[in-house]
Amino acid sequence: MATTQAPAATKVDAIVPLVRFAHGLRYADIPPAVVDTMKQHVLDVIGAGLAGTAADGIAALVGLVKDWGGKPEASIIGDGTKVPVPLAALANAAMSRALELDDVHEKGLYHPTVAAAPLALCVAEAKGGVSGKDYLAAIIAGEEIPCRMGLSPEYHVAGAKHKPRGWSFTYQCGIMGGALGAGKLLGLSETQLLDAMGNAYTALAGNQQAVQEGVLAIRAQQGLCAQTAAQSAYLAQRGINGPRQVLEGMFGWLTYWHGPTYDRDVLVGELGTRWEVANISIKPYPVCKITHASIYATLGAMSEGHLRPDDVEKITVHVNSRESWDEVVQPVPQRRAPRSSVEAQFCLPFVVAVGAARGNVTLADITPKGIRDPASLAMAQRVHPVMDPDQDVSQGRILPMPATVEIQTKDGRTVTKRCDYAIGHPKNPMSWAQVEEKFMGCAAWAAKPKDAARLREIVQMVRDMDKVKDMRELARLLV
Repeated sequence: MATTQAPAATKVDAIVPLVRFAHGLRYADIPPAVVDTMKQHVLDVIGAGLAGTAADGIAALVGLVKDWGGKPEASIIGDGTKVPVPLAALANAAMSRALELDDVHEKGLYHPTVAAAPLALCVAEAKGGVSGKDYLAAIIAGEEIPCRMGLSPEYHVAGAKHKPRGWSFTYQCGIMGGALGAGKLLGLSETQLLDAMGNAYTALAGNQQAVQEGVLAIRAQQGLCAQTAAQSAYLAQRGINGPRQVLEGMFGWLTYWHGPTYDRDVLVGELGTRWEVANISIKPYPVCKITHASIYATLGAMSEGHLRPDDVEKITVHVNSRESWDEVVQPVPQRRAPRSSVEAQFCLPFVVAVGAARGNVTLADITPKGIRDPASLAMAQRVHPVMDPDQDVSQGRILPMPATVEIQTKDGRTVTKRCDYAIGHPKNPMSWAQVEEKFMGCAAWAAKPKDAARLREIVQMVRDMDKVKDMRELARLLV
């Protein structure tokens, strides 16, 4: 890693070239392949939001937002009630993250699209007349910059330099990226966009304690992030200026939170030619991304070995980083029998067992009924995670986190499968047909049969988003 120390006071903070790039970015500047990929991610997060309307805790959050009420600007997904943009963003981002279905920049440790797209749609609906091209440019800008932020600090997921990560890139970078995308749609000047980023930084929040305890606050955090991002952009629009050295100042995000060692070239280099938004993974399973390689390897081993659940004697899962071990493995007995749906999404032994016992990991498997499934719980007792002694810690971030699974059978066979890139990673991408299939499956979780035509219309509108004249057309379909 090319390292950088905090700059002298006279040096321009890295936020300046990032905001300048985002402010000037137009749809025509973005490679068609990047646009096509982002359309997939938009459809994916819409599906996550539709499914999330039925998630535990979301009805209570939506009810609270409706009780607060206010100026009818943007629609709550599924419900249709219009509330002020920050409150609509609170509800819509929370439901879009609630079931762990949204995409991830794996190396950046960041959930990008959920932080940018639902908020941007709220802003577009409130403003009116926002084209699909302008919407895409805004969310690509609002995802590219925070992805780079997440990549730039020196951080080790394993080895002697690893330290438990109590903070979260998803919320810290998400507040900044959300404010940037919202501000771009509001037509803020470059100076005002800097203020929006500064305002977002002053309200920075987001930690991992809710994950440790498996509580519903995990779902609310993403909404609070979007609400804060919206408020930061609107404050800038009204002339509330923010700090300007938010990344490299004395108490900047890089130097104070994550420094002083970071890679400035990763942060600001090759803007407009290297696209980190092209490196975002779509999730096939509604659980923490850290577990996906293990699930995918387990499914592969079961298939290649022609194994039935009753054939399995023991499943050994090789975990390659302390980060994974702390977040989704220990304490193992508890992770074999999660106490709640929220906790189940972060339990590697349980979700691997579900894959082996049921042949997939679906939304049904993480419901209150699903986590009590006798076959899954029995299989979980046969799942044995181990720390891989040969883990390669030289690169700091072993991401995406590969997994090796060994299944021992009752008749003495051993089937081994390694997964480097689960389906959905850019190196093992989903096709449009697979993304649409996931969308339809997510939407069906909350939709009714009569909604089929509307769902097909949503798919087509997203695929043709560069032809949409007013994004209120999409917002209308989501209620």
